[in-house]
Amino acid sequence: MNKQILHLDMDAFFASVEQAANPKLKAQPVIVGSRANKKRTVVAACSYPAKAKGVTSGMSTQEALRLCPQAVFIPADCPKYIYTAQRILALLQEFSPQTEMASIDEFNLDITGCERIFGSWENMAYLIKQKIHQQFDLTGSIGIAPNKLMAKLAAKMNKPDGLLIWKKSDLPGVLENLPVEKLCGIGPKITLYLNQMSIFTCGQLSRAEEDLLVSRFGQYGRWLKQTARGEGQEQIELSSQPEALPKSVGHSYTLETNITSLSMLQAWIRLLCEMVALRLRGLLLQGQITHLYLRGPNLNWWSRQKKFSGTTFDGQVLYRRCLLILQGLLPLNCPVRALGVSVSGLTNACALSLFVEDRKRQELLSALDRINGRFGDWSIYPASLKRC
Repeated sequence: MNKQILHLDMDAFFASVEQAANPKLKAQPVIVGSRANKKRTVVAACSYPAKAKGVTSGMSTQEALRLCPQAVFIPADCPKYIYTAQRILALLQEFSPQTEMASIDEFNLDITGCERIFGSWENMAYLIKQKIHQQFDLTGSIGIAPNKLMAKLAAKMNKPDGLLIWKKSDLPGVLENLPVEKLCGIGPKITLYLNQMSIFTCGQLSRAEEDLLVSRFGQYGRWLKQTARGEGQEQIELSSQPEALPKSVGHSYTLETNITSLSMLQAWIRLLCEMVALRLRGLLLQGQITHLYLRGPNLNWWSRQKKFSGTTFDGQVLYRRCLLILQGLLPLNCPVRALGVSVSGLTNACALSLFVEDRKRQELLSALDRINGRFGDWSIYPASLKRC
């Protein structure tokens, strides 16, 4: 049986999550990122009204403001986006046991044979879109094709809230006159090189001599030819199966203004520790090695890590560990422009501790996570974070 892969690409995910959380932002040009100190910050994501003004992800906020001065800026809330993505993944697993999260806002499902249950691939796709809209007030674009790469391309070509289905027999006609830069994985530089070789469309690329492509691009040249023919990976890495533990979990942040105050620096470190701890608990992980990273305005940097005797997923504990590391870095010779906290030496989180005080602390953290999960991330947070 020929494989059929469904690719879900959430539309303007970060901005849309913020709009769902605050309906007053609906239909407004929303930019996820920091407006202050515009020269140092970039757009993490933006809504479609902002995109219509020319704003794109990765653009400096200075340029974004010039293009869209009426934009509403919202600070990035990574825990909220991760939590929403995990819930979307759980919903998708109800449709196919072979499901993977390709990125925080993209998902792949092997739906081979699922049309017997849902009537057709089209019906299945619309049901997925309907449930996502009902449960999350979000939209996503869906592409269905014989492999992951072509399914992703189909989703990208019909955004927002689109649906495009390609059978294997459709691919030659779809790709023949498609510009090579439309293929996922081909950037501006490769496009320029291909154009210099008189290769402008996927049809031309599929007919190019493989030896010529390999001599110019190495093994990537072979991939280019295969992709232009509509060939790609079909295997889904099951998200429901146990996976190898990540090497580390961390968060970093580029500050709006340089920090010269030790108390303010400590407040920012505490915030990052709480964000890292939240991710650890969400992944059911705990870590033993804590790493603190600081960077100055001239890109000079300081970095230290320390291995502790016990593992933790508690933001308060991580903060105390970072303060110990910070003592080894002080006094700093210049202001701090960016900082990061990460945890490695990860293991699966164990059951409740046998020690009463530790058990009470774990129960408190669990209660805080439930409250924040119900009423919104950071509904309850350490008072020291008011300074951030």
